[in-house]
Parts: sequence; structure tokens; C-alpha cells
Amino acid sequence: MSEMTHGTEQNVPAASGNAATGAADASHASAAARPAGASGALSPAAAAAGAAQRRELASRADFAAALTEVTALATRTLRMFDPTVADFGFNTPQREQQLSAFLRASRMNRLMIVVHEPHIITQSSPRLLRLLRQFSHAIAIHQTHDSIRNIDDVLVIADELHSIRKPHHEQVRGVVRLHEPVETREWVSRFNAIWEQSTPSVSATTIGL
Repeated sequence: MSEMTHGTEQNVPAASGNAATGAADASHASAAARPAGASGALSPAAAAAGAAQRRELASRADFAAALTEVTALATRTLRMFDPTVADFGFNTPQREQQLSAFLRASRMNRLMIVVHEPHIITQSSPRLLRLLRQFSHAIAIHQTHDSIRNIDDVLVIADELHSIRKPHHEQVRGVVRLHEPVETREWVSRFNAIWEQSTPSVSATTIGL
């Protein structure tokens, strides 16, 4: 699949638009945009409604819930960038089951992961490696080139509709957006620029599966 190949090097654009900084992210996720009293995942009814939703993330638990939520909405492609993926729970039964369900739903579905350092995947995520063995045609795990190792934000994108973005991977603050195709396409472009400056790092071949 063409989107799972890397291209020529280019400068990764700085985060721009309405979500360029953590402060701008937070300003979008006003209380009016959230269901009353919600600090965790949106209700299933709200998520299924198709209306644009934005919500602040204020803890690692919020991020974990948002990751589960956005993954559940993916129907074609999951794109993930994080310097280490330490908070992605790839070695939990729940995450393995959810990603397995996504990949089994269609042979055309794709999971694209980019990291600066793959050691958490290779040394501490046997469940993800098991998925890689089962779905080697559908999972691509890349490592960034040295020239962009200073990028510290976090992106999770489902199709071109739903996203999670944190300004820095060591911070808990961020924003989850559902059913926002215009703004999500901006993050898809940023992810693709990062992808183009990365190379395959972990595969069924390299780990001897």
C-alpha cells in the first residue's frame, strides 16, 4: 500500500493552524464542547452521533481512554506517532484485542506506527509483536531519522476524521477530536511528513518471527 512506504527527506512542518500549541489546543476544548460533567471518554451516543466533538485530556487515564475511543472509531487506517509509545498500552490484553479486531475487520486496514526509539516495542511489547506476526501485511513500524529526533509531540489519527494530539509526550495535557475532518487532515499531513523521514525498524523479519 502506497501510504506504508517512505519517500524523500523533507522538513517536517511545525505544528500549525488552530492546534499549534498546547494553549491553542486547550482553548478549542471548551466546556461547551463537552458533555456536561465529562472528563473521560464521550458517551457512546455522543461518539456515534457524528457531530464534531473536542475534549481536553488532563491525565494519563484520559489519554488511555481517548486512545481506546479513537481506535474503536477507525475503519481503515490508524496512524500513531510518539517518541517512545510508553503510554500506549501495547502490551495490555485490552489494546491487543482492540487492535486485533481492527485488523481483522478488513484485510485493507492498516496500522502505521512511528517512534524515535523502538526499544519499548522490541523489549516490552510482546503482544504487539504477536500482532505483527499475525498481520505482517498490515502493520508498519518505523523509526524516525536522526534529523527529526527533536520532535516531541504525540499524534494518533483514525482514518481522516478523529485524532488525539499532545504537544509533548511527557506532558499529560492534550486534546481529542472526533468527527473533525478538516482539522484532522492537518494532522494527517504532519504525520505523513514524519513518516517520510522515517524507515522501517521493527518487522516480522527483523525480530525473527
